[in-house]
Amino acid sequence: MTKGSIFGGTVSLLALAIATPVFAQDSSTAADDAKKGDEIVITGIRASLEASLDAKRSSDIVSEVITAQDIGKFPDKNVADSLGRLTGVNVVTGSAAAGGFGENQSVSIRGTDPTLNLTLLDGHSVATGDWFVLDQTSGGRSFDFSLLPSEIVGQLEVYKSSEADIVEGGIGGTINLKSRRPFDLKANSFSLTAQMNYNDLAGKWKPQVSGLYSWKNDDETFGVLVSGFYQERNFRRDGEEFLGYGNYTDFNGTGETVAAPTLIGQSYFRQKRVRKGGTIAVQFKPTDTLEINANAIYTRMDADNINVNSMAWVSRLLTNNSTPGTPGYALASATVKDGYLTQAAWNATTADGSAVQGRVQDDIFRKSYSSTWVANLEAKWQPTDRLNVTGQVGYTEGKGVTKDSFAWETYWDTGMGYNFAGKGAVLSYPGLPTDPTSDAYLNNYYSWSWGAKINSPDKEFYGNIDAEYDIDSSFIKSIKVGARLTNHKRAVNDYAYSWAGNGVYSGTKLVGLGTVYAGGSTPSDYLDGLIDLPGYTLADQGLVLDQLDGTNGGRVFDFYPQASFSVKEKTQGFYAMAKLGDDSNWRGNIGLRAVRTDLTTTQYSPNAPVADTITAFCATCGKVQVDRSYWDFLPSANLTYNLRDDLLLRAGAAKTMTRPGYAQLAGAFTVSDLALTGTAGGNPYLKPTRAWNFNLAAEWYYAPQALLSVTLFYLDIDSYVTSETSTVHLVTQQHPNGADFLIAQPINGQGGKNKGFEFNWQQPIWGGFGVQANYTYANAKSDDGEVIDGNSKHTYNLTGYFENKLVSARLAYTFRSKFRSGIDRATPMWQDNFGSLDGSVTVNVTDYAAITVDAQNMLNHKLYYFVGDPSTPRAYYNNGRTFWIGGKIHF
Repeated sequence: MTKGSIFGGTVSLLALAIATPVFAQDSSTAADDAKKGDEIVITGIRASLEASLDAKRSSDIVSEVITAQDIGKFPDKNVADSLGRLTGVNVVTGSAAAGGFGENQSVSIRGTDPTLNLTLLDGHSVATGDWFVLDQTSGGRSFDFSLLPSEIVGQLEVYKSSEADIVEGGIGGTINLKSRRPFDLKANSFSLTAQMNYNDLAGKWKPQVSGLYSWKNDDETFGVLVSGFYQERNFRRDGEEFLGYGNYTDFNGTGETVAAPTLIGQSYFRQKRVRKGGTIAVQFKPTDTLEINANAIYTRMDADNINVNSMAWVSRLLTNNSTPGTPGYALASATVKDGYLTQAAWNATTADGSAVQGRVQDDIFRKSYSSTWVANLEAKWQPTDRLNVTGQVGYTEGKGVTKDSFAWETYWDTGMGYNFAGKGAVLSYPGLPTDPTSDAYLNNYYSWSWGAKINSPDKEFYGNIDAEYDIDSSFIKSIKVGARLTNHKRAVNDYAYSWAGNGVYSGTKLVGLGTVYAGGSTPSDYLDGLIDLPGYTLADQGLVLDQLDGTNGGRVFDFYPQASFSVKEKTQGFYAMAKLGDDSNWRGNIGLRAVRTDLTTTQYSPNAPVADTITAFCATCGKVQVDRSYWDFLPSANLTYNLRDDLLLRAGAAKTMTRPGYAQLAGAFTVSDLALTGTAGGNPYLKPTRAWNFNLAAEWYYAPQALLSVTLFYLDIDSYVTSETSTVHLVTQQHPNGADFLIAQPINGQGGKNKGFEFNWQQPIWGGFGVQANYTYANAKSDDGEVIDGNSKHTYNLTGYFENKLVSARLAYTFRSKFRSGIDRATPMWQDNFGSLDGSVTVNVTDYAAITVDAQNMLNHKLYYFVGDPSTPRAYYNNGRTFWIGGKIHF
């Protein structure tokens, strides 16, 4: 019976998939295929696919693997890009608060939120930092992959089921990044890649270079590997943003409660990212029974940015100018649809002839960076033929730093009109000159300035020891035990500034936009492809800083306790696991992991006893410190059964847990004075999210580099962290008499279920052509029927590749359906369906040199966010296309 006869020819595509691999193998035209006797040695794209499938096949759990060569061949510039090609893995370009940028930074697995996944480096913890200020203050556990270029790792593993010796923390899954080591490469291996990068929206070329050298002695007892990278990248993001929605009772005297956007902004974001760093790895094997590995990784991304938003001030108009019969009434027309105010217009003057203020602009300048470094020492000792002992000790530190930030806010006397249209809104400003460079436009009102210096350190000392004893009976193959200790600290230290000019100028025309204007404006192609709106003038960074630091005594920085916190977390984990099998038909493991978590959370409250935390920003603030601890017991079992040599059945069950995010435990108390929304710090009594994870898979390795697999999964979550909102009356700098703010606070919500299936097909076809395709269906809902953040029901990847002596090429399309990305400004935020077409071409000039061309988002798809229903817009962004051209040298 041939392999293809299993399906009896019922599906012709699969019949082709079965028949062609042997032909493709026999008639390969790949340059890297070299015959040695009867053996065919394959490198290039197909070699990396085969290595990945071999690793997946030999695993004892449900997993996905991608190799270093795979990463190099994909059009991928960071590790998240590469992970996003794997079955069941989704990527996210930004948080709910930040919106999406042009580079992937977070990863979710099977529709679980990125905060519910764990990222490891060589099996141990890796600290992280965030460059964006809102991500710094939100203090989550998800790793920012924009810090890691693809060159930094040798292999990526995604564990979708769990076993006792895997570090706890990943409910959705665990990502293990494996760094390169000198014993894995030939002596004197060398590679150098140099490219120029271009974003068609930013319109600038920038350099990128990376290199690696690896050496080992002839006896393979000592080796050293070093690598380095320097990458510049310019970003520009055009967008229209609806910064929160508020509810307004008795709207226009109708007795009806309507929801309306708080602010509608024309956003213009610019950034230059400089990513640099390197690795060093040393391997030493003094005896046949002892091996010592030492490695260090450092990466830093400078990420200075300017974010400008010229906004329709809807909340001010609704509050001050929308009550019939009052002198301030200015509402000219309004349309309410399904409870939302989808159209409204206000006159330039009120009923008594006074001016209304319908437009406000924020010019925000930030100097920031993020960094991660790891130093790890590992020893492997085999004292007897049956006993293997491994130990690790290390330190990892991440930083998210805003070195300085300052904002210049002004507003105008003008009416305002808006009308929802497609994925945005058309805006008008009666009473405001159409020429944004005119004196009448630039002579507006100064509102205030704000900013801060923020340092968000993330530090961990860790150590673990594992011992495995081979029994090799007919049933039990080995017993493995281990212990792990960690000491982790995450903090946010915020130093805000006050400026006496706020009191002198606020609400006056003594200074305004014209004071800090130097001829800058949005470019002529601003918002092209999004919505037809006119551009506007911009404040000059240098002139703003001259005003703030050169007048009225300059800025005065002081500790801002409401936006600061710290969490100290110590864990002690212990496990025991038995590896089982009969050497032919089946293998598996069963085990138990027990973990104790000790927490100390520190945050600040104006209602706490005052100690040493009195500052200019909170004279009544005191520390609130909470100590608590808890145990988790996490059983697991996995089984792999060989129906045939090439057909595997897998089953796995495990209890998993994820600890709450650091800011969820002790977060900052932050508010937006314009949007009248905020976040009420953390909740130190939050429980972890705990779940049972079940997997059932069938994997058919029917030919070299070929796979057909189906996996069923079920995640039963007993409770997850969510938010509740309430209205709180607060006194702030801009509201000295107090105002009602809509405040969100984290709580333990109901449990939920995430169930679905995965399909994966990989297939070389003929003449160097091949295809990879995968699809994931994940349906995640809470027990009360609400959706769970981060869940896309439908995700798929389709990749075609070609390789011969001269050319290696891939074309990859990645798609994920809509998902709720979180709560922003007390409003649920959804990201709409999004797909990206990426491509790469390598032309082999010689055996050791090649020309490379890469492209991302070739179709220039836009990011659209909405509130509840796609017809209610939240944001619409254009990040443009990105291209690379360069060359590689390797030997």
